[in-house]
Amino acid sequence: MAMVKASLTLFGGDTVVVRCSEQCHIHLMSAKKRLSDAQSDILSVQNRESAYMTVPYSGTWNVLIDSHSQSLEHSISYVPA
Repeated sequence: MAMVKASLTLFGGDTVVVRCSEQCHIHLMSAKKRLSDAQSDILSVQNRESAYMTVPYSGTWNVLIDSHSQSLEHSISYVPA
């Protein structure tokens, strides 16, 4: 099982574009800023080869790609708001 993780510093309204060579689970999670933050905001899509996810607010966002393949090809980019 292949897992890919990347961190991006984004502005509210930016769109994260993820493309994979096969179907996978794609998660976009806000990074916690303080230990007192109990929850992170998470946007997810499942069983897709691509995803376009717009972040609701500025901050650091973690992209996680989960695939059943050991030879996953992927790209992660973003489109500014």
